[in-house]
Order: sequence, then structure tokens, then C-alpha cells
Amino acid sequence: MRQTHCLRLALCLSFFTVLNRLPAQNAPAEDLRQQLQLLQQQIQQMRQEHSAAMHRMQAEIQELKARATQAPAAAAAAVPAVVAGQNTARLLQPGAGDPAPAGDSRAEDLLERFIQQHAAPVLPAKVADSLSLDASVVIDAYYHRDGSREGISHLKEHISGFGHHHHGHEHGVIENGFNLRHIELGLSAAVDPYFTAWTTLAFEHQEGVEVEEAVVQTTSLPWNLTLAAGRFMSGIGRLNRQHSHNWDFIDTPLVYEKLFGGHGVTETGLQLTWLAPTPFYMLFGVEAANGENELLSNSIGGEELPEHDGPRLWTAFMKVSPNLGPRHDLQLGLSWLKARNQEQHDEDEDELPDLWLDGSSQVYGADFVYKYNAQKAHGHGDFTLQAEYFQRKKSLQVENSLLASDLTGHHRLDWQDGYYLQAAYGILPRWRLGLRWEEVGIRNDSSFPDGQNADFGASNRATAMLDWKLSEFSLLRLQTGRSNYHTEEGRQKAWELGLQIQISIGEHKAHDF
Repeated sequence: MRQTHCLRLALCLSFFTVLNRLPAQNAPAEDLRQQLQLLQQQIQQMRQEHSAAMHRMQAEIQELKARATQAPAAAAAAVPAVVAGQNTARLLQPGAGDPAPAGDSRAEDLLERFIQQHAAPVLPAKVADSLSLDASVVIDAYYHRDGSREGISHLKEHISGFGHHHHGHEHGVIENGFNLRHIELGLSAAVDPYFTAWTTLAFEHQEGVEVEEAVVQTTSLPWNLTLAAGRFMSGIGRLNRQHSHNWDFIDTPLVYEKLFGGHGVTETGLQLTWLAPTPFYMLFGVEAANGENELLSNSIGGEELPEHDGPRLWTAFMKVSPNLGPRHDLQLGLSWLKARNQEQHDEDEDELPDLWLDGSSQVYGADFVYKYNAQKAHGHGDFTLQAEYFQRKKSLQVENSLLASDLTGHHRLDWQDGYYLQAAYGILPRWRLGLRWEEVGIRNDSSFPDGQNADFGASNRATAMLDWKLSEFSLLRLQTGRSNYHTEEGRQKAWELGLQIQISIGEHKAHDF
């Protein structure tokens, strides 16, 4: 293991040496050069000490070999005292009634034990012994209160033009009162030189246990390729790959809830990414998955609709991060998604489906995030600006109809979109203030199979939050918002108030940028 550390130190030394040769431009650069020189001296000293320790160990091993060859019995008496003192000496000596081993085998056994005790810290560990499983638990709970008559979940479910479905990260509704979003268990490990793996389990008090992620990912493919298989959060967009405990607000933006549902695009399939060999970060990715999202790739089948085997969902995305210096980070992204989709509708409102449609859904998206690092204690002065825009197109054909006027072969076309813009600023060490504006249904129109058209209105929401990160493992967040939704019952407004607590235990898998 220390050889690995030595190699890392050597790489760091080379990096510092290259930086040291850069011409000085200003006073801060000169200070940085002096600090690098000091680090270089410290690393050189550590290398010398490590080399000396290795030489001493090799000398001891050679001396022990000589003693074992010349006098096995003497080695048996002398080495235990050198290795571990009188207690270890008693363990190494044969027990009463045990047959005494041959001199050569006894010397080899002593030599092996000596190497295990003294050489293990500086020799590479076996692959099986190096498996380190990181485990973490996140407890995510919040208190909610809103001013709507039937609850905020009911309002979201009935926003015009987007259809009916449940919202929120959890499957159930958001209640006025105390809500336990879930208890999240995360496990991750480097399997061997070829694979890394992780899984995330969400324990919900009403829904039981759900597998959010279960991924096996390659680590040694050529040409900067990475292949992941299993159940994963799609790489489209910005927030889609983030767990709820990594959000800047208690809830996810409306555009995610209305286009992708409460869990976003989480699928079972394959993901292939390629990191371009450019001087700046540029990543391309494609995915093929079964298609399990009821808003994008719903699969009904049965007698009324054809069966479509997986994969039924495909995505492509790219991420670009230009180099802006040590304090500034910027990432731009583009996304595309296409999926086979099926729907059934109750046109005469008798609570029985009478219209079945089959076709596809497509989503086009763009995302943007800028981060400023003030380089002050605990995030003081840090600033983040983030935005995403998505547009969805659903093109479906009537496959079967029980209506009086047969609509088989006719088409339905839906266009919906939405965006959000949010910012967060570190007003004090460990304290952040955040603002978010979001809108869905800027384009919100449908062309129905019977030839009629409809243009639905837009809905919006403004949200403010204040969070206090007590430590790296605990967070309190206060959030308030004002919503203005265009529903089937007319335009409705409501205020929202939330108080959240998050507790993290253990070592959590590193988050994306």
C-alpha cells in the first residue's frame, strides 16, 4: 500500500515541479510558487524516509535468512523476541505434546510471520483484502404546510395539459404536517481493477423498500470509455442524477415533476460515456433502457395495444466545462430522449377506458450551472446559478376505440415545456440563501384525434429558502413559496411553508459536479 502512496507522491512531485517552472506574473503567483516549493521539500523528505525504511526492512530480512540457513534452532529462539516480544514468543513455540516441526519448515514459518508483521504495511495488499465498502445512511424528513383547500399535491396533479399523476419524490401525497421522505442506504465499493459498483436503497414508511440505484461500472476500458449497467439515474439534464439530499431546495422543480414524475428518469439498462481527450471537460453519453417511466414510456399492452419489448427508451447527452480558472466553474449540457409510449383514456367519463393510443415521446433539454468559489470558510461567499429547460413532444396514434365515432388511425399530438432558474449564495459560514423561479406550460397545446385543438395556460411558482449546514453531516432548511397554477378548475394560488432536516451517517459516494 505504501508503494502506491509513494507512486502518488511521485506524481504529485512531478506536477509541483512543472508548476514551479511557470513564470511568475504577480504576487499571488509568487506566494503559490513558494508554497509549492515547500510542499516539494516535504514530499522529498517523505520519499527519503520511506526509502530508508525499505532498506532497513530488506536488511533485516536478509539477516533473518542467513540465521535460518546457519542455525534454525537459534533462529527459532531469537526471532520471536525480535518480532513481537515474549507474548508472541510463547505463541510461536510448539505447545505441549505437539510434534516439533523440522528445522527448515520452522524457519520458513518464522520468516513468513516476520514478513507478514513487518512487511505488510509497505507491500501491496491483495485484491480481496483491499475491498473497502463505503456505507452511508441519510435520514430526510420535513414539515409541510400550505394554504390550498385540497392540498398542494392535488393542485399539482390537476395542472392543465399535463395529465394526472402523483408528484413529489415519494409515491404518496405531501401531507400538511410531518413527512418522512425516506431513509436512504447507500453502499459503494471498488470491486477490482475492472469494476466499481454502488447501490442506493430507499426505505419509505408507507411504500417499503425501493431500489433507486444498483449499478456496476467499468473502470479500465480503453479510449476513455465507461460502461455502466443496472438500474441508474439517467445522465440527461442536471438534477436528474442527484438524490434528494443533494438538492438545493426541499422539492424538485415543477418541470421535473410534470414531465418526468417524482423519481425522474431512473431506468434499468446500459449507459456508455466517452470522455473526449480535450484540454477542457467534454463528456458524451448514450443510454438504452427498458422504459419504465409512466409519463414518457408507459407500456400497457394487453388485448387493446401491441406489446413492445425493451429497450423502449433511448437517450443521448453531452456535458462541456470550459476552463475558467481556480474560482469559477461552468458546465453546459444538452439532452435528448426518445421512448415508446402508450396511453389509455376515458373520453365519456364513465370510469372505463375507451380510447387506446400507441406512439412515442421525445424530450429536448438544455442545462446550465455556474459556480463561484470564494475560498472562504464553510462556503461563505460561494455563489451558484443554475437553470434547465425541457420540451416534450408526444405523438400517439389511436389503435383501438370504443367510441361511437371510430377514431382508429387518428393521431394525438401534445407539446409541453418548462424551465427553472435558481441561485444560492453563502451569506455566512455554513448559511445559504436561495431563490428559485419556475414555470411550466409556456407551450402547452394539444391536437386531439377528433380534430379539436386546445391551448392550455402556464403555471408558475416562486420559492425562497434558507439553510444552515451545522456540519458535513447535518442540515436544517427553511423554505417558503408562492404558487400560481392553471388547473382544470381554473387558476388557483397557494402559499407553501416547509422545514427540513437531513442527517447523513457514514461515508457517502462522491457527488457529481
